[in-house]
Amino acid sequence: MRPLGPTVLGGLLLAPALLLTGCGDNGAGGPSASGSAIAGEKQEAREPSAIYGRYCVNCHGTGMAGAPMVGPEHRLIWSEEIEEEGFPTLVKIAIEGQNGMPPRGTCFDCSDEEIEATVLYMLKESGAK
Repeated sequence: MRPLGPTVLGGLLLAPALLLTGCGDNGAGGPSASGSAIAGEKQEAREPSAIYGRYCVNCHGTGMAGAPMVGPEHRLIWSEEIEEEGFPTLVKIAIEGQNGMPPRGTCFDCSDEEIEATVLYMLKESGAK
């Protein structure tokens, strides 16, 4: 049997890492919807619905990896989450990640404020009380 070359071996090692990124960006361009930010340049805040539609919907729209789904029919789940965890804890989980939830939902150039606004958007879309 012939040994694997560096290209094949590198591809085999990269494949699992690529599979783990499945809940993030849906492939619509580069690092942000408004283009890449230059180091030190403050980026204009993006709409929570745009962030949800690009990063969050992949899991929270399908329930992938156990993610709570967004929508009025899932109001009780989100209301329970708010009651048990509290809004600040949900925002912290969205920023830091937990279980199958990757940090920042893979929106690594999203500010904490954008993540918080997106969590609030998801709660409102679900009619959480």
